[in-house]
Amino acid sequence: MKYKFGILLVLVGGLMVAPAAFAHHGSAIYDNGKAVTVTGTVTEWTWSNPHCLLEFDVKDDKGGSVHWVAEVSNPPDMTARGWSRKMFKAGDEVTVTMIAAKNGEPIGRIARITVNGKTYQGMGAVPGETKQ
Repeated sequence: MKYKFGILLVLVGGLMVAPAAFAHHGSAIYDNGKAVTVTGTVTEWTWSNPHCLLEFDVKDDKGGSVHWVAEVSNPPDMTARGWSRKMFKAGDEVTVTMIAAKNGEPIGRIARITVNGKTYQGMGAVPGETKQ
């Protein structure tokens, strides 16, 4: 009897957690039909689950600075794409092509990035580009 109750608890717990796990991976915040490309200076690179985050500053038209935060997938996914924990350092110049937020906030999902003369694929294709 205890064995059956334990299985029931695990199943019920799994059903409670599953919707939250799937909801986390939504992309409704992003304008998936449009890419934005900016060049800026890295301020921080966070290599962690569930998403790696790149923070960087971009000069605006008025001479000010806009702080961007852009995400990619988790470390194992990104390692398979040639990314690493040490690929960005504060002060590095980066050119980031990303899918930006619909509401205009400076956040995005990286589709492609160039740092130190090398270009890396991020998550997904760049809208409007066709594969060669």
